Amino acid sequence: MFKPSFPLALTAVLLAGCQSATIDPDSPPKLTQAQEKEQAVQRGVYEKLISSVLAREGDLANTQGRDGSFNLMLTLDDKNRIIGCGTQPNKKVDARVYPYNRKLALDLRSICWTAVFPELPSSLIDPKSKTARVVAPILVYPLVGLSPETRARRDAALQDKAQNDFLFKQLLAPMPIDSIGVATLMMMTDSTGQVRECAASLDPHAMRPSEFRHDDGLLAGLVQRCKQLDLSAMPGFVPNTQGMSSAFYRVEYTPWKAGLKPAQSQSCSTTGSQASTQGC
Repeated sequence: MFKPSFPLALTAVLLAGCQSATIDPDSPPKLTQAQEKEQAVQRGVYEKLISSVLAREGDLANTQGRDGSFNLMLTLDDKNRIIGCGTQPNKKVDARVYPYNRKLALDLRSICWTAVFPELPSSLIDPKSKTARVVAPILVYPLVGLSPETRARRDAALQDKAQNDFLFKQLLAPMPIDSIGVATLMMMTDSTGQVRECAASLDPHAMRPSEFRHDDGLLAGLVQRCKQLDLSAMPGFVPNTQGMSSAFYRVEYTPWKAGLKPAQSQSCSTTGSQASTQGC
């Protein structure tokens, strides 16, 4: 299980002071005390929101039940799109309690692309590079001592995640996506799992409602692909051998989840005593 809270590092923090008396016309203006205070408040709110997302999404991505620690490194552009992702060891935690786990980092790096993160305030984006780097320390408790009820709930959640991943891959990933939202699907399947009827709708995502766009082309393509879908290959799907059955699903979609991943995504390492926030 994930540790519920942890500090984040943001590389887009604007540094006060000058290196020389020369004025750089391209350098950002120095923040006032009030602006620095507001930026700190915005950073604190963002950290709490993204921590809850990482805890939920990371637990669902940890299908192997691993434990340990690492830093997840997100790079966002000025439109709040994920454009880079990497991992590195977390040198700030006690390695006897949370040892660096490379396999855990590889397993969970996928949440960079599958999760919907809260919008990063524009004041935390570097005005020169028009990007921001978020370094999120991830600490995972061993999955031992879980009650049977808790383990059953986790297993059910993992199956739901696997089914949503299957539906996204089959239905939404092949199509162009330029907005953030949730696709709601109502399907009627026959005794073999073949979809016979399908209805769908697109709705805003609660985390990023302003970036939703009603796309008639996407909706039409989604319904068309849905009607041709065979659910017999979906994890955990059990058809009704006696006849028709109905199923209801909600699938998140984003431009980066659809496969728009840059070539520079990579794993990172650090040799210093503190987790690096300045690139891989």
